Amino acid sequence: MKEGVVAVKVNWHLLLPFGVLGLSELAEGCSEAGLPLIADMKLNDIGSTNVEAAQTLFSNGFDAVIANPFVGFGEGIEDLRSKCREMGKGLVLLVYMSHKGAQEGYGLKVGDDPFYVRFAKETKRWGADGAVVSSKSPSIIREVRSILSKDQKILSPGVGFQGGDGKKALEAGSDYLIVGRSIVDAKDPLKAAEAFNRDLRQPGERRRTNREK
Repeated sequence: MKEGVVAVKVNWHLLLPFGVLGLSELAEGCSEAGLPLIADMKLNDIGSTNVEAAQTLFSNGFDAVIANPFVGFGEGIEDLRSKCREMGKGLVLLVYMSHKGAQEGYGLKVGDDPFYVRFAKETKRWGADGAVVSSKSPSIIREVRSILSKDQKILSPGVGFQGGDGKKALEAGSDYLIVGRSIVDAKDPLKAAEAFNRDLRQPGERRRTNREK
C-alpha cells in the first residue's frame, strides 16, 4: 500500500475514539514506511492551546498539523509556527474546504478579497509549509497557486467521494490529492488506491502524480 500513497492524514474520525496513544501502531508503521503522518485537527484556538495540541501530536509520531488561519497570527498561528519549527515539523493552513457551505465562510468577502485569498496570502507571509484547497474548486486552486511560493504545497481534499476531480486539481496547481473515504470505505482499499493512481497516470501528463490519503 505504501507505494500508492505519499502520506497519511488522520482526522477526528480516528483521533477522538483512539487518541494519539491508540494510534501509536499507525505512527510506527508510517515512520517505518517513510510516510509523513498528518494530523488534520484544523487547530483553531489561541496559541498556547494549539501549541499544547501540537506538542502532544508531534511527541507521538505525527509529522505535521493542519490549522485554521481564522485565529490570526499574533498569539495564534505565530506560536504554533514557532513550535513546528522548533520540533522540525510541518504546518499546513486551511484555505478552502470541500463542503457546500465553504463559500459561505471561506468565500465571504472582506474588502475586495474573499477570505481564501487573504488566507493564501497569509500562508505565504507566515511561512507555512502548505495550504489545503478543495479539489472541487480548480479556479480557486489556480488563484491560490499564483499567490503561494513555489516551495509551498497545495493539498486538495474532496477527490472521489465528494466529487472532486483529481486530474483537474493537479492541472490547476495542486501538489497532493487527499483521498480518504473512497479508499477506506472500499471493499478492497488497496485496489481502490491503485485504481486512483492508474487513472491519474496518463501518457504525456505534465504534472507528476502525487497521492495523499
